[in-house]
Amino acid sequence: MIACEFCDLLHRPPRLEAGQKAYCARCGGSIAKRSRNPIEGTFALTLAALMLLVLANYFPFLSFALEGQVQANRIVTGVIGLWNAGQAGLALLILFTTVLAPAVRILGLLYVLAPLAAGRVPPAVAGALRFQEGLISWAMLDVYMMAMLVAIVKLSQMAEVHLELGAYCFVALFAMLTAMATAYDREALWDRVEELA
Repeated sequence: MIACEFCDLLHRPPRLEAGQKAYCARCGGSIAKRSRNPIEGTFALTLAALMLLVLANYFPFLSFALEGQVQANRIVTGVIGLWNAGQAGLALLILFTTVLAPAVRILGLLYVLAPLAAGRVPPAVAGALRFQEGLISWAMLDVYMMAMLVAIVKLSQMAEVHLELGAYCFVALFAMLTAMATAYDREALWDRVEELA
């Protein structure tokens, strides 16, 4: 049974075709939906997110000029600075939540989606899906995005700040992860696993 998130009326899970939505019988709120292309579409978005994550970490994130000196920084520059300042715990937490957790989540989803898109079931599919879903709350790119905006506003009062290619890749990554989460359809994944098993 599934409960309507708006009025809590219980419904039997409906069988939906691609692109269909189910609505609550009491309030009309959406209770279930099926993506038009749940496996291949999510796979493409996840692959794009992986590429953007690599680019966002490879290219400089921002540069700032102060008294004639220009310094370019990457995402890991802050982690290294915290580590060198004796804040190892905070440095590891930021590294985990901004780089490692998103990367492992994306790779875990690719581990499931790539074989399913090719018509095969990957080994330990249940564990892989649970693991990557468990990382969702740890991949805190939205918090990092807010911290980035605050830092840019504060730094711009003291120095000339320029966003570099890494920052644009990071913003695109944030948008891609949002699209990926919207397209992700757990039921469709399990339906495909059952079809191929």
